[in-house]
Amino acid sequence: MEKKLYTYALAFIGAIVLLTIIWPYEHKLIDWRAPADYSVLESDEIFFNNTRIYKYRTDERTELTAQGFKTHRSLKCLRDTTVPFLNFAIVNNWRADEAYIVAEPSARKFFRDTVTVRVDTNVVNIYLDKMDFEQHYQLAALLFQNAFEYHRAFIVQGQDSLLLYGTQGNEKANFEVFKDYFRLVGRFQ
Repeated sequence: MEKKLYTYALAFIGAIVLLTIIWPYEHKLIDWRAPADYSVLESDEIFFNNTRIYKYRTDERTELTAQGFKTHRSLKCLRDTTVPFLNFAIVNNWRADEAYIVAEPSARKFFRDTVTVRVDTNVVNIYLDKMDFEQHYQLAALLFQNAFEYHRAFIVQGQDSLLLYGTQGNEKANFEVFKDYFRLVGRFQ
């Protein structure tokens, strides 16, 4: 009897392993071209706060916290200000159950004028001083979608081009921020 039980348990575990190999879970970005929806479900916010928040440095200024805003910046992102690059941060408005993604430059002196960003065949001109949440969201969605297809983003300056994120390590850190943000707003599974 005991032998049959072990055999059935082993067969069940083997079937589960076989199914995960045959049908692996495929991550996907849901409706990334649809208009931005910043609403956050309470369950997604609880998941983020319980399992992902340890990877972030949370900025809780008194005046912003009083209005319900918290800014989450990745601990792995670069903080060097001698070269131009972008980092992305998650701004959580917990009172309105909304979250935004914001592009933050390494130093404002590099991003005073319009900056041209090239990703695969897409060329985007960004002017960070005039961007609203919708434009930050569209830029992040474009970069995230192209990152899944292994297309790198570059800042184009005349004939030169620089990595948008500065280094490959910073690119991976920002990719994690994208994953966490789009999970938070329900656009990534």
